[in-house]
Amino acid sequence: MADVQTPPTTSHSRWSSLSSRLALLIAIVLILSGLVTAVYSAVSARSASAGASETSMANVHRSTGLLIDQAYADTQRARQTALESRRAELKDVASPIAATLDQLRLAVQAGELTLAQAQQRALETIKATRYRKDDYFFAYDSSGTAIAHPNPQFQGKNLIDMQDPNGVYVIRELLKRAQSPEGSGYLDYAWVKLDEKTPSPKVGYVFGYKPWDWMIGTGVYVDDIDKEAAARLETTKKALGDAFSKIDFTASGLLFVLDQDGTVVVQPAGRDLGELRSTDWGRALTSTLVSSSPSTAGTITPSTQQAAFTGALQPWRMDLSSFPDLGWTLVSAVPQSEIDAPGNSQALRQALLSLGVLTLGLVIGLLSSRRIVKPVEEITTAAVALGDSTFDPSTLDAAAARRDEVGTLARTFQRMGAEVVERERKLREQVTKLTVVIDRQKVAEEAGAITDSDYFKELKQRASELRERGTP
Repeated sequence: MADVQTPPTTSHSRWSSLSSRLALLIAIVLILSGLVTAVYSAVSARSASAGASETSMANVHRSTGLLIDQAYADTQRARQTALESRRAELKDVASPIAATLDQLRLAVQAGELTLAQAQQRALETIKATRYRKDDYFFAYDSSGTAIAHPNPQFQGKNLIDMQDPNGVYVIRELLKRAQSPEGSGYLDYAWVKLDEKTPSPKVGYVFGYKPWDWMIGTGVYVDDIDKEAAARLETTKKALGDAFSKIDFTASGLLFVLDQDGTVVVQPAGRDLGELRSTDWGRALTSTLVSSSPSTAGTITPSTQQAAFTGALQPWRMDLSSFPDLGWTLVSAVPQSEIDAPGNSQALRQALLSLGVLTLGLVIGLLSSRRIVKPVEEITTAAVALGDSTFDPSTLDAAAARRDEVGTLARTFQRMGAEVVERERKLREQVTKLTVVIDRQKVAEEAGAITDSDYFKELKQRASELRERGTP
């Protein structure tokens, strides 16, 4: 009978086992998901942090802009108040002149003076009247000819086409106000002071004297008001510099103001930004900043420029806004590295947290895979043992105790294995008995074959003959 053939046992490498493959799959899935999550979280954290830093920077810039607006408004308000006071003063000092002209006209009506005498006295009075220091009155006829002026170079000349340095037709505009329905008005223009050659800002007041068709006016120079406003502005600049030095929005952040020429007009107190005018990078930076400044007030324009405020040349995030009335550009500057630093730190923390979660997931996954795969390995070992006729059902007791599908498989295999072992035992016994019977029959057959052979028969005959011969 042919021998029962057992399947050859196949040797497996370490990484070809189910547990290794499952562990590797779990590790790959967790690592990929962890890397994606870490990268996404890091990028999101960095972006959110940078956005928050830029928003904070813009808020500081906007608040500083409001501070400058308020300071300039206060300066302008003080100047306007002084101008209004000066204009009211002009109207008050002009009232006696109008009253004098009315008295002279009444004298003409009463026959006390001729019209020519009254007008002559009026013109002399206008030329001789002074107030404050050197402020005076003047009179023009409706054609724009000076009929009463303290400056001889203007007396008797038609000045209708005369312009000030700013292109204002002074006499023409004054006549318009005197001939308007209101009969009076104010005009801002530039004029040369007596005994001087350089024009100075002046505000004029005129009223029309209709009975004689004259324009009588006066004006006061407001350069003192402008000087006071300029002094106020300088004080404002110093106050802004003090405020700038106290605004702390980053470690190296700073605020400064440039004029239209790129000159620093306001800088933080205690900080010298002369490098902006003395270095190549500084001159290039101020030129770029002024040209990039928004034309509309209240608009903030972000920009990234190279600067060396802290020593080394590096990228700086800069916000720009303009103040057209002042000709200023407000600049808030922060190193890009300081804007990115919180985001980088947060991104690092997020990456470390993701790494920790990944490690924990790997440990749990590997332990879980081991718990799942170990019973399968036990069943596999039992299957191999069954093929080698060394199967012991007790080796599957632990796996069979499970309450899941693996436990069901283990119990089923344990029962089937036991049945196979028992059947094999019985089969072996039957084979043994059958072998004994077969051996006895074979001996009988071989003996019969010997006795039935011609040689044996011949030998048997000879033996008989020998016995017969030996018998007496």
